Amino acid sequence: MIPLTIIGGYLGAGKSTLLQRLVREPGERTLGLLINDFGSINIDAELIASADHNKVELTNGCICCSLADGFHEALETLLLRDPTPDHILVEASGVADVHSLAQYGHHPELSLSGVLVVVDSETVRDKSKDPYVGRTITRHIEAADLIIANKQDLVLGAARQRLKKWLASINPAGPILPTTNADVPIDIALGHRVADTTPSMLDDQNPASPRANILIGPNRSLSHAKFERWMWRHDNPCLPDDVEPFLEAIPDTVWRLKGWLETDDGVLEIQKVGARHSIRPRSDMDKMGQSLIAIGLADTFESKRLDQLAAQHLAKAVKDTTV
Repeated sequence: MIPLTIIGGYLGAGKSTLLQRLVREPGERTLGLLINDFGSINIDAELIASADHNKVELTNGCICCSLADGFHEALETLLLRDPTPDHILVEASGVADVHSLAQYGHHPELSLSGVLVVVDSETVRDKSKDPYVGRTITRHIEAADLIIANKQDLVLGAARQRLKKWLASINPAGPILPTTNADVPIDIALGHRVADTTPSMLDDQNPASPRANILIGPNRSLSHAKFERWMWRHDNPCLPDDVEPFLEAIPDTVWRLKGWLETDDGVLEIQKVGARHSIRPRSDMDKMGQSLIAIGLADTFESKRLDQLAAQHLAKAVKDTTV
């Protein structure tokens, strides 16, 4: 199945900037983008391999499809490609219902990777009071699995804390990522690829690598966001009935968790983003043992708690066989 990410947020928040960053540096993925306006993401001419009225193909393998002819038509264009994209991103319009768009994650060929909502840190609280668009803005925030508080350079320290508290009051379960110029590491935005032998979040050469101890963006003074990662590897299968309790117990300081677990019933693909998690059987995955990776903010990340939960739930089958 193809991961599907919805990117929402009101006009001017930074959705197009985020999409532009992702399509320029897709991290060895081929991305399929469903967007409202080609011009909004300002694709460099040297990246364009071919173009027509509703489709732009890039030299790095990514493809952008216009939503002008309808969502279903644009989505089918991507799903009928050979090969299909590794990941599909949807740019929700400023007035779209992102919750409804997320339901396409139940499509038999798709798997919802998450709903990312970008907010303008300077203006979002004032705009939320607008009688015409305010409810739309708060609905986007309510539906978010990850809230990207963009344009942090325009907000002073005390105002940042007030914004964080306000966002949390609307969506208590949604992690809040402060950023400038929508500079979001691809492993945070899209998660690592489950099929990878070595997840990209563990690659020390990756600028988003928590192990490399690198802050978001080239200018460290902007967001001061440092990430930490946790990894679980086990050679033995786990019990199928213990997977759901493990995911339910994961603390909300974990922003993303992804990987696979071998069980007696076959391989399960596991994903958690914010408060949302999914468990999908993957008969097409030739995997053995267990491999999970999680990421969150270093200041609050609970790696020891994850060790305890994994040992409690995922290693139980191993313990039982040694009694």
